[in-house]
Amino acid sequence: MASRIDELEKAREAMRDDISYLQSQSMRNNLMFTSVPEDNASGNETPEVTERKLRQYFEDDFQIARELMDSIRFERVHRSPGASTAGRSFRSSKTGKWRESIGRNATLFRMFEMFPQNVIHKRRKLVPKMKDTRRKGKHAYLAYDTL
Repeated sequence: MASRIDELEKAREAMRDDISYLQSQSMRNNLMFTSVPEDNASGNETPEVTERKLRQYFEDDFQIARELMDSIRFERVHRSPGASTAGRSFRSSKTGKWRESIGRNATLFRMFEMFPQNVIHKRRKLVPKMKDTRRKGKHAYLAYDTL
């Protein structure tokens, strides 16, 4: 009986891992941007207007060339709901070079990759270990949910 319970628990964990993997695959191209100014008084901004504001924000505040911004393809852009209107996040699906070009120029805003909740939990537990490893002079980084 105990071996059957162990088998079922292992199968359940394997299914959880599979679900987490599938969720992360659907989120892998999603980026969240915070601290992008918002002047959406009506609260029903269209995705086209939101995308235009995001592109303009990066052109103006980070001096990213218009040609580069025009070459970046967004699949979806929308504002995340929240209580504060001043600091809402943008969520956007991006193409490959987007993260690198923005990451080099970014200063006062934040950009996050999206992960499933269980992966976020695992990453939070690994951050202290990563910082400790870096303090020891070793190279360490988080890749998905591993150090």
